[in-house]
Amino acid sequence: MKLSVVIPTIGRPELARAVRSALEQTTPVHEIIVAADTTDELILPEDDRVRVIRVGPGAGGNAGRQSGIRAATGDLIGLLDDDDEWAPSKVAVLTRLAAQTHGPWIATSRVRMKRANGSELVQPAFPIRPGEDLRAYMFAKRSPRSGHGFVQASTLVFPRDLALDVPFDENLKFHQDVSWLTSVAAAHPDLTVLQSWEPLASYYATEGSVSKRIAPEGSIAWARRFLADQPRLLGDFILTQSLGFARRNGSVGSMIRTASAGIRFGRPGPAAIVYAIGATAKQTLQSKGK
Repeated sequence: MKLSVVIPTIGRPELARAVRSALEQTTPVHEIIVAADTTDELILPEDDRVRVIRVGPGAGGNAGRQSGIRAATGDLIGLLDDDDEWAPSKVAVLTRLAAQTHGPWIATSRVRMKRANGSELVQPAFPIRPGEDLRAYMFAKRSPRSGHGFVQASTLVFPRDLALDVPFDENLKFHQDVSWLTSVAAAHPDLTVLQSWEPLASYYATEGSVSKRIAPEGSIAWARRFLADQPRLLGDFILTQSLGFARRNGSVGSMIRTASAGIRFGRPGPAAIVYAIGATAKQTLQSKGK
């Protein structure tokens, strides 16, 4: 199996670090395609396996991903964001998991989230269950105190043909990777999810990331589009994920409107409802204390 690494980039200074982490794999990669959504010159490690394609400027992350996938000559794709990095054994571990797998599949792992203050968090907190639908794993709230399953873009390895059959939506500006995963799971009910419990990628959380700029209204609209046929997941997503975006702006009114939308448009489970009530009450008390 030949693995092509696809790195969409806007020219961040961390790009060279990401490329080096792909070059330093214990199982060598076939090629590294840097999909540059910028006209700026890129400073990259010198290696014959590294090539640059231009997709912008301003085309967006999914345009970079899909352009890189189309340009790839390997039969497997590994995604890597330009400010993340892989552990040296990532390719070896995930391709070993996939070696005996038949039918459509994706491989993923835990990820080490590194915050600006120096702290770290390894996610997800719990593994996907055997036979569990990927959408349910990512979006269903299991209990008021538990998080969701988490599949981060830089952990993903999958057959190139899968992304040609179900391409990344190049018009999306946020929820990009989960949109693709949701579409793949819907198109392939027999999808196998291979998950290593070892953290094989590092994700650097930054203040300027796209996820921190998402408005709750946009997140709700996304959920109504991609989860319309899954009312439980639609409701749970809005009462947790979309509610989180409302909470970030500190507006209790926005949180109430978001929670109301989750109940109106979906059928959230008890855990999501309890979580939303608690989060809104906590924000109300904090607002009164200011």
